[in-house]
Amino acid sequence: MLKRLAKKVAVAALILTALAAGMVAVLGYGLVQLLQVAVSGDSGDPSVFSFLAVFITPSLFIGALLALGLGIRFGSRKARGRRNRRTAAAAQAESWQRLYARRDQLLVQWSRYETDVALMIDYPVMTDYTDPVVREVIVAMQGIRAAEAQALDLGRGHAAGSKLSHAVDRFEVALTTAEKYARRCGQSRLTDAERSKLASARQALNIILDQAATRSEVDAAYRSLRGSLHGIIDLPETAVADLEAHTMQELGIRPHGAHQSGAPSPTTAPAERAA
Repeated sequence: MLKRLAKKVAVAALILTALAAGMVAVLGYGLVQLLQVAVSGDSGDPSVFSFLAVFITPSLFIGALLALGLGIRFGSRKARGRRNRRTAAAAQAESWQRLYARRDQLLVQWSRYETDVALMIDYPVMTDYTDPVVREVIVAMQGIRAAEAQALDLGRGHAAGSKLSHAVDRFEVALTTAEKYARRCGQSRLTDAERSKLASARQALNIILDQAATRSEVDAAYRSLRGSLHGIIDLPETAVADLEAHTMQELGIRPHGAHQSGAPSPTTAPAERAA
């Protein structure tokens, strides 16, 4: 519809331009004739130069004005297009930045259940990846990784952004559902003996985190913690590493103690004592 209207307007503009050029040429020709009569008293035929000046010059002038107008309009449209593309690119980059920030926040929220031993003791169901509710969180997180990989392969277009946004939404819903489910369950799915062991593990963790505890108390608490959790909660490697690092710090074991004569390995000493 708009293209047809533009074509009609262009045709009308050309017709008007031709009529205007013709009128100017006729008026110019008449003016030259009058000047020739007034100056020389001769009303004969004008020279070839006069003919060309009268009929071609106005047409060229009007054509030049028309070309200048079209050029200005084309340049303005091109500049507007560049501005629109820059604005769209900036908006898209900002949208991706907000999406990544939201994703990172949710992943950090989930990672607490893989590194914070206190949360694992209070909400043990979050470490049970066979539970359908918790399993949905893992599947949703895998969906985020797949969407990110596709965005890297195909570029950060609208389709890739929409797919990643959908994946982040799914992960957020799954994580929120799992957290509510874990708080509702608490330790109710465990036996009395298992709850008793987790209570002991919680006390041992408090001793490890207590900066006023002695080295012997920290050492005994670490062994008690690992023993109490055995068979109930499988600590992820990240949680074990953080716990061992904190325990070694409380025990005063330096990171390179393994290179000293008779010194235990800093990464295995607590675990060996727990065994």
